Amino acid sequence: MEAKVLIRQSGFFISAITTIALALLSIEFISNYKLSFFPFSFIMILYLAGLYLRNRFWRKAWKGDSKILFRYSNMIIWVLGIALIAIFLYFGNGQTVIYPLSHYAFNPYLIIIALIWTVYSVFEIYMINQISALTKYRNANYLTLISIVLVDLSFMVTNYFVYILPISLFLLSVSTVISAIRLREIY
Repeated sequence: MEAKVLIRQSGFFISAITTIALALLSIEFISNYKLSFFPFSFIMILYLAGLYLRNRFWRKAWKGDSKILFRYSNMIIWVLGIALIAIFLYFGNGQTVIYPLSHYAFNPYLIIIALIWTVYSVFEIYMINQISALTKYRNANYLTLISIVLVDLSFMVTNYFVYILPISLFLLSVSTVISAIRLREIY
């Protein structure tokens, strides 16, 4: 039974690790304006593994649900997650010169990424709320919403406060771990 619970939660734990890795990478970039894509390749593998495991979880969770939105939630999460990384890679591939992080404030590609990520995150927290009791985790919802808003703001106001990105990513990883813990209660 414990193995099944851990497998169910694994996509969320892997996503939390991925988010922490991105936060650390952003701190390194802020401190010396150097960006190595070697660690980013491992982050990509973790991101795709977490996305795949979350996809499998949502497919099992809503397989027989009567609401079409939930029944196809795994595909929605998969499409949004792949679109997010595809736009990010397209944006990154076009950067021939690396500027300080403040240069990228209000970048249209990053705003599109933020919008896709917001829809992805709000949809997922909505599904988690549908299958997990809110009584013990009401504050976790606030933490999730704060991290969503902070990540979105980080793409827009990095010209004023560059450390908002790693702070928001650390908060997001905590929120993701709490979401994984909430899923322990079901099935």
